[in-house]
Amino acid sequence: MSVRFRIEELQAICGGEWDVSATVGEIVGITDDSRVVCEGNLFVCLVGELSDGHKYVLNAARSGAKCVLVERDLGDEALSALRELGCGCLRVADCFRAYHLLAREWRRKFVRLPIVGITGSSGKTSTKEMIASVLEVKYPGGVLKTEGNTNNFFGVPRNLFRLSDETRCAVIEMGSNKPGEIDRLAWMVEPTTGIVCNIGPAHLEFFGDLEGVASEKGDLLARTDFDSCVAVPGDCVGLEILRNHAGARQVVTFGTGANCDVRCEYLGVCPGGYGLRLHDVAGGDSIELVWSLGGEHQAVNASGAAAIGLMFGMTLEDIAVGLRRCTLPGSRMKVEEVEGRHWVNDAYNANPDSMRASITWFMEISSGNRVLVLGDMLEMGEGASCDHRQLLEWVGSVSEDARIVTVGPLFGEHASAFGCEHYANSDDAREALLPSLDEDSWILLKGSNGIGLYKIFPGNA
Repeated sequence: MSVRFRIEELQAICGGEWDVSATVGEIVGITDDSRVVCEGNLFVCLVGELSDGHKYVLNAARSGAKCVLVERDLGDEALSALRELGCGCLRVADCFRAYHLLAREWRRKFVRLPIVGITGSSGKTSTKEMIASVLEVKYPGGVLKTEGNTNNFFGVPRNLFRLSDETRCAVIEMGSNKPGEIDRLAWMVEPTTGIVCNIGPAHLEFFGDLEGVASEKGDLLARTDFDSCVAVPGDCVGLEILRNHAGARQVVTFGTGANCDVRCEYLGVCPGGYGLRLHDVAGGDSIELVWSLGGEHQAVNASGAAAIGLMFGMTLEDIAVGLRRCTLPGSRMKVEEVEGRHWVNDAYNANPDSMRASITWFMEISSGNRVLVLGDMLEMGEGASCDHRQLLEWVGSVSEDARIVTVGPLFGEHASAFGCEHYANSDDAREALLPSLDEDSWILLKGSNGIGLYKIFPGNA
């Protein structure tokens, strides 16, 4: 089932004026990518840092677009060409605003659909995958989840436009790096329940401190249904801020703390994977399971997913089935053997908390010649230099036998003081590192995506 809006609905939803009137009927499907325009689509001309959709209006029309949404005058020549092609042109004040209004309106056509909104400083994608896997047990084949790295102003609408009559539940991830972004995304999604995975030192350049992070993430809770339940980490900084944002909604806490409503215990490496024990404190129930994801941080994410499952009326036994089935996409805690060397490519994002979690897990599962390749943590604000120094100090205390390789200018300020091997960029690190690795080496790649540590992984240069 594709997105459908009658032509007369478009102006009512988006506002604006018709520069070229569209023929009577409806648009079928909405896209902001001219390369995938199909017959009957609405093409929205979004303007981003690297592209401007207005450049591709005629391409979209030639590919069958029934209408284009623009925010500036295209000129007489382009408008004449659109008329000849039978493509309408609706000019609005702000294409992003109109795009979001359309996504919100489409979401509202599914009034009974449960939608779980997810945010947090780190672990969003992992938790999203866990929740979706758990809910698949309750709604087999009916769970829609955020795809790839689409938790922003471009991606969230794309995921909402995927809702259909076959969707029985949706799990939508929302991210931000500036104040106000979660509020705008959650306004669009209108989640029926929400979860904040954690509060950590990410994007402090814009949020200032952890309280600022908690306030931003808490905006998701404030946008959920008034009579809903929401889940928050029980032992995080800013817990009271999250509770205040939740208001009268029922708050369920999760984590390792004794006072958490859903409590987890990480049991470490065991035959077949990693051990995990979950406790539903209110229900007086507990369960032990073995699954494929290691590290206490993933156990905490699992307790958050369990909290959501319990809100949906599931038992811990059914929740455990979903968790056992869960796998993570992309470069997240994945061990790959290449020419006798074990690589853990977790170079998607980084802040002090996620760095410590990855390194702790890596030290747990690895042996022999360990190599920690650590890239700069970006958008850390005024305390960035101190955060990098403190991390290296901690790394030295937990990995005395490991080879420490740092990449980027922030780690470069402190690398020599801690005896680290340092490189200015990933290209230099790759050139020096690959020929020097012993066959039985274990290598962790961890850093912000902007540092490009993925280039070091064999075959990715």
